[in-house]
Parts: sequence; C-alpha cells; structure tokens
Amino acid sequence: MPKILGIEISASKIRICEEDYKTKNPKVYRSVSIKTPQATVTDGMLRVDEKLIGTIKTALQENRIKTKQIIFSVNSTKIANREVVIPFVKENKVKDLIKANASDYFPVDLEQYEIGHSIVSILENENGTKQYKALVYAVPKAMTAGYFQLAQALGCNAVALDYSGNSIYQIIRRHCDTGVQMVVKVDESSTIVTIMQDQAVALQRTVAYGVEDAIFAMMEMEEFQKPDYEEAVRNFKERECLNDELAQSLSYLVSGIARVVDYFSRNNGAVIEKAYLSGFGGDFNGLSELISNAIEIPLEPLREIKGLHIEKYFKDKSFGEFLTCIGASLAPIGFMGEKEKDKKSMELLPDEKDRLKVAILFTVAAFIGAGVLAGVSYLSLKSAQDENTRLNNRITELAEAEDIYKEYLQQKYTFEKLTYFESNTVTLNNDLVSFIEEMQHKMPASLNVLAFNADVNGVSLSVTVADKKEAAKLVQEFRTFESVAGVEVTSMTDTGAVMDGEVQEEEPKVSFTVQVQYKGGLSAPTPTPAVPDLTESTDSSSSDEDILE
Repeated sequence: MPKILGIEISASKIRICEEDYKTKNPKVYRSVSIKTPQATVTDGMLRVDEKLIGTIKTALQENRIKTKQIIFSVNSTKIANREVVIPFVKENKVKDLIKANASDYFPVDLEQYEIGHSIVSILENENGTKQYKALVYAVPKAMTAGYFQLAQALGCNAVALDYSGNSIYQIIRRHCDTGVQMVVKVDESSTIVTIMQDQAVALQRTVAYGVEDAIFAMMEMEEFQKPDYEEAVRNFKERECLNDELAQSLSYLVSGIARVVDYFSRNNGAVIEKAYLSGFGGDFNGLSELISNAIEIPLEPLREIKGLHIEKYFKDKSFGEFLTCIGASLAPIGFMGEKEKDKKSMELLPDEKDRLKVAILFTVAAFIGAGVLAGVSYLSLKSAQDENTRLNNRITELAEAEDIYKEYLQQKYTFEKLTYFESNTVTLNNDLVSFIEEMQHKMPASLNVLAFNADVNGVSLSVTVADKKEAAKLVQEFRTFESVAGVEVTSMTDTGAVMDGEVQEEEPKVSFTVQVQYKGGLSAPTPTPAVPDLTESTDSSSSDEDILE
C-alpha cells in the first residue's frame, strides 16, 4: 500500500503526517510538528531557502521518515473559490467542462492560475434531472511553483497540491454524515468554518484570525511570567488561564465565527444540530465555551473521525492540528502546475522495499525485448530500403512540376505583399464612435467612467459601479459587443466590503479597470512577407510557412 507525506506549512508551524494514500481507512504512521523558520510563508506563498529545506530534512531524518511522495495542503486568501452547478456529465468530462467555463467563474487572467474542482453533491429536481454541485478553485501558478520547488529540493516527488478547505471537507464528511453539522478548525492565524448538510458542504468560510493573538498577549503578561511561545501554548492546553484580557484578545476570532453562523442561519434556514472544535486551538481550555456563548450552540472537541480510527494513533495527543494533513491524502484537488503536462510525474514512485523487485522485472523484460528487437530490425531495414527506392522513383516522375511550383511561390509572395499593405491601411479604432454608442445603450445606469484610453488594439477604461453584481453585468455586456474579442478585469477594489462587521464606506462602490480587445487586434505589426528564393531547387516536402519565414 503506497504511503504519502501530508504536509501543511503555516506561518508558525510545519506539520507532517506519514500516512496511507487514497484508501478508505488510511493509517497514520508518524506525525511531526516543527517551528516554521521566520519569513518563510506569506499568505500561502513560500520562500524556499536553505533554512526551510534544512528544517524539514532534519525533521524527516530525526523521525526516520523515508517516504518520498508529498501532498501539500495550502491555505491562502489568494486561492479563490466558487460554488457552481453544472450539467450531470460523465465524471471524466467534468474537468474539461469546468475549464471551458472558468472565465465565467473567475474574471481574471486565467493564464496565471491553476484551476481545480471538487464535486460536493448531486442535485436532482422534481423531474428527475440531475446536476452536479461543485466547488471550483483558482490558485496562482506563482504559489504552486514554490511548493514543487521545495519538494524537488527535498529530493521528493510532489504528487499534488490540495486546498486546505478541501482537505478538511474530505475528512469531516465521513464524520458529519447526516443532518446539519459544523466543524470549526482554529489554527494560529486563521480559522476555517465548515458547515455540512447531509454530507455535502453547505457553507465554508475562512476567518482571518486564530489563537496567536492570545498567545502573544500571554507572552507579555507578568501574571504568567512572560512565557515564550511554546510555554504559552502549554499554558493554554494544560491550565485554566483564559482571563478577561486573554478573552478580549480572541474577540475578533469569536465575532468572525459568529458572523459566519449568522449568515448561514439567515440564508439557509436550517438549524445547526452539532458543532465541533478542532485545529491547533482545539485543545485550548475555555475556547469552546467562549465560542459557544457567542453563537449560542454547544461546541464540543472533535475527538474521533468515523471510519478512520486515527484517534488510535493519536491516543496520547490531539489530531486536530493535523486534520488538513490527513485529509489531503484522501481525495486532493490536485493542482499540478507545469507538471500536468507530464502525466508520469503524477504517479507515485515505488517504496524502497519494492524497488528491487522492479529492477529485476525490468532486467528480465530488457533481455526479452532485446531478442524481439533483433528479429524485427532486419525486417525494418528491408522495408526502409524498398520505401527509399519507391520515393526516388516518385521524385523523378514529379520533376516537371518544379517550375510550376516556383511560379506558384512567386504569385503567393505577390499576394502576401499586397495583403500586408492592405492590412496596414486598416485601423480597428475606426469604429470607436459606434463602440461608444453601443456602450451608451448597454452599460448599467450606475456606471461612472473615470478614465478612457483607446489605441489600435482596444480600449482601457477605469470605472466604478454600485456593486459586484453591476460589475459582473458590465463585463457580460462588453462580451456581447460585435467588435470585442476579449475582456479582462484588473485592479478591482470593493469599498463596500465588510471588515470587522463594518462597511468600509457609507456609499459603497466597486472600482476596477477593464481592458477591451478588438476582434483582430494585434500585439505586434504584421511581418513583411519574405521574398522566396527561387534560384535553387526546393524540397518538395517544404510547407508554405517554411518558405515565408
């Protein structure tokens, strides 16, 4: 049974689990939690240096971990996700369907992102028509590159990348199998709230606060002799020390969780029947009571996962902080970056004990193959000689066609040259007036154009609208223009966003830049056709493109 290393790298901790890969009941063999070197991670982006590489290598060596296959579970606000409903096609067609519609889900330059998805449920209406409910994710390629670089530096193979939200879903869906249940995973600097309804994700949100504010607050308190980081963590886990001051330091975390629960209650209408606390802060004394009082729902520690029995390995400690590491091995989204082009890189390498068997089998196969090739090689040579004779005879037969072909090249060059001159007399911006008139008819009433720049290839507008719904409508309308080939949205700012429970401005608006490209727009001038060389014989197998280069 293949093994995998599930690794999560946060700003303060690196967590590693050696476990079974893609099995119904995975077994955990080893788990390691070590301190992350300073300035290593910024919102999921890795800085791969010798300190990070050395820290992980040392941890693997000290814990006698030899497994070379890795799945990273990544959490970042830079990873966008959307809940979508798609047709009920064959599962192997879902990826292509989502990729084809990705620009509708994420109005960004998709060349800079990797797209992944997870099917969370199957919907069926009263007529029996089925659809998939899926979560679609977009992760920056610049982010995935860092993790694959780290795996290579460790001498390992990165099988895939997973989003931490999916890692959590894959493990808790086995436990939260009926009704409406919630799992709150509290880590050092962030918290993921997942609400499950009949084993499907009903809502998943990230709160940008964890327990680290309380840890830092304790480190400054004389009452606890100003402990260091690790001592403060032990105090929270072993003592009843959550006084008023420390509780106040957790107010942003608690209120953030309460807002998620309130949003679900108002929009879903279902009642949360059970709620669990897990993660790095899951064992902090008093935290579950603090959150329970705010959301008015009893919150109990997550001590087991049905069907996994991982609590047997973690009998002397909590598995909460390793939840995403374990979940990543079950059904990862599989962001593969450039490695997707090479399917072999996605396969697991054999364990060390299997490598000798593989080598023996390969040697035997090589000897057998050598005998077969020796017999086939003579027949191949004879066939090649016959084909060469046939082609030489054919060249002789077609010799008279050479003059006709040269004349064709000359005429083709003349045509290309005339086409070139004609294309340089046409400017796509000639229809700018009609473009503006079409804007007046189709644009939302709330549109305010702050800047308007036009060139031969397209138009750039800096605009504001009332909200994101109006912004989406504006982009959709631009795509209906007859003269428009592409629309790109950049630098979006939502001043109506809610932060800490408050709207940032009394009159919220969405500001962004729209790049509109005309149909037929060019990034560079059309190259002048090259004069064909007609003084020498031309290889009859050459293409038109070869001659015009």
